[in-house]
Amino acid sequence: MESETKAPKRWKKWLRKYRVVLLDETSFEERFSLVLSRFNVFVVVGTTAVVLVISTIMLIAYTPLREYIPGYASTYLRRSAISLDQETDSLLTQLSYQDAFIRRLQGVMNDELSLDSLGDASPPAGWNPEKLKPSDRELALRQNVADMEAKAKADVDPDKDLLMPLKGTLLAGQRSARREFGIKISGQDGDDVVSMKDGTVLSVEGTPSLGYVVLVQHSGGALGRYGNIAKVSKRAGDYLRQGDVLGTLGEAPEGDQPYLSVQYWLGGESLNLEKLLGF
Repeated sequence: MESETKAPKRWKKWLRKYRVVLLDETSFEERFSLVLSRFNVFVVVGTTAVVLVISTIMLIAYTPLREYIPGYASTYLRRSAISLDQETDSLLTQLSYQDAFIRRLQGVMNDELSLDSLGDASPPAGWNPEKLKPSDRELALRQNVADMEAKAKADVDPDKDLLMPLKGTLLAGQRSARREFGIKISGQDGDDVVSMKDGTVLSVEGTPSLGYVVLVQHSGGALGRYGNIAKVSKRAGDYLRQGDVLGTLGEAPEGDQPYLSVQYWLGGESLNLEKLLGF
């Protein structure tokens, strides 16, 4: 009987009301009051703790914050690793094929294998050497490209299209065998360098001490390169008329004569300006 009477008393302690009062210290005036019980406090504190824990877990699980967890890899990194692994496997396979081909080829060249021993290297069934010959459409395309390149080169008139970029004499001609694809025109320090043809400035590269190089996309698809310019008066993107000033000729080292280096490219080929400019 005593245990049965003690149990309701303990439960009633959880439901007993308590008043929390805030008083003014000077006047003892009541400012705020709140009625609480142990059960209410436990429910509020427990619910708040559970909500905070669940919110923290969801915030980390469904936001990029999870990438800051040590040892966690993002989805992008995992996909990149899988893609790189697949590419590596394909490269290793291709490398093994090439290695086997090189070994067989070395064996044939060193007389270690006869040509008749390459049984598995024979062409597949139904293979015909005639398949290696170009088709009529491919031959027509080649002829069309050749005609367009020949027409583009024929459009360059040395007497009408190109203007002398600098008033001077020829210092060095073009020597393609030595990888010198332009000509050098001598002049005086401060002479104007003009555009040989209409076009657009592609880039201006260099330094004031070493000189500037100006690349110009001329009309007709040609590309001009003007080197050893001291002061440039144009910027990338500027449109040029034939004869517009690109800049002035730079100084030469002591004992040398100032010169302008000019190259003219068309269709992937360096044209001989010595002939085009009439030197």
